[in-house]
Amino acid sequence: MPSLASPDRFVRHGPVRVSRDRLHLAHADGTPFFYLADTPWNGALLSTDTDWTTYLDDRAAKGFTAVQLITHAPWTAAHANAEGLTAYADGDPAKVRPEFFDRIDRRIAAVNERGMLATCVLAWAANFGASASLNVGHTASAEQLIPFVRHQVERLGRHHVMWVLAGDGVYSFWRRRKWRAVGRAVFGDRADRAPVALHTAGLTWPYGALRDDPWLDVYGYQTSHSEAAAAVSWLQEGPQTELWRTHPRPTINLEPVYEDIRVGREGPFGREAVRRAVYWSLLNAPTAGVAYGAHGLWGWHDRPTEALNHPGMGVGRPWHEAMRLPGAADVGRASEAFRSIDWWRLRPAPEWVGSPADPLRHVAASRSAEGDVAAVYLPAGGEVRWLRRGAEKLNLTWFDPRTAERHEAQLSRDSRLAAPDAQDWLLLGGRGRRAD
Repeated sequence: MPSLASPDRFVRHGPVRVSRDRLHLAHADGTPFFYLADTPWNGALLSTDTDWTTYLDDRAAKGFTAVQLITHAPWTAAHANAEGLTAYADGDPAKVRPEFFDRIDRRIAAVNERGMLATCVLAWAANFGASASLNVGHTASAEQLIPFVRHQVERLGRHHVMWVLAGDGVYSFWRRRKWRAVGRAVFGDRADRAPVALHTAGLTWPYGALRDDPWLDVYGYQTSHSEAAAAVSWLQEGPQTELWRTHPRPTINLEPVYEDIRVGREGPFGREAVRRAVYWSLLNAPTAGVAYGAHGLWGWHDRPTEALNHPGMGVGRPWHEAMRLPGAADVGRASEAFRSIDWWRLRPAPEWVGSPADPLRHVAASRSAEGDVAAVYLPAGGEVRWLRRGAEKLNLTWFDPRTAERHEAQLSRDSRLAAPDAQDWLLLGGRGRRAD
């Protein structure tokens, strides 16, 4: 598969910001930025220089455009960085260790050198489980967090980044007030800064109460690691499918189901589950992007082991093996597919096609307002039944999510199209151009 990375992306187009219509990310010159992120959360903390280079070269070659990473320790999955340092001394976030961030600086610079955005989680906020006491976003007050977060933003902000203010939090009333205070103090309503998001705990959506906050630029959410009917239905029909209509912001699934992870009786999940989650996430709101994760890689394991403080999720492979799981190449192909059309013009159009009642067979559809660009995902083959006029105007092609091969799509007289086989397929229609 050819590389879709653009090493000189930021030189040619400038830093990444929110688009003018506030529904996707774009460079300073207006060029749309398709957000395709990997989640090596521990990578910047634990990798060697050589291993980080190996990893980034692989992800750039597969078409990833962003890397989501943790900028601090301790947190749930790492007590310290590879040198044994923590981001602050004596458990006090006011006592920042500037030398801790030397390696983070280098890791982010290496991400940018390959034309990828560094998505930096500034304070992990998970407030559940025995390891909650490790997470500064949970234990520290707003008054303690403001200088800690501000130090990171001032130190790392010279790079091309997207900020995730807090990670894996349940942002209920009092916690939401805390993060609102931090967001307003550190980011305010400045328009010339890098985008700011939150990363939520699985299947939670705090943005109804934050929809008017000017410091929040991206609705980041997590659908967690499940294909139970309730979880899949939430991904397809939850609040993330609606809020953008009245309060527009890029809406991005920052943590869908991870490849090779096991949670309870579910899993380990294979590449097919990854593809379903990725394509549903790209079509449930205006297309902006999505993330991918692999068990073992996210924790940056150096041997087969369970992730720290994550019992019951199965033994993760070493990072260099997990990096080569086939789902990563599949999501790179998803990027290739969407970047072949004007993806930034897509809006959900469930009324355009019919869909089975079974959530795992849900057919997702999006189209442009003009009807000249469309994308339809079928997770289990079958037929597309067009319920609205306009399909005859599209130049339709079947895209194979496993190989990136394309096949001609023939529209019948009664406005039906049959997928080439019973596997998953993406139907693409309309004109397009490379945006970046």
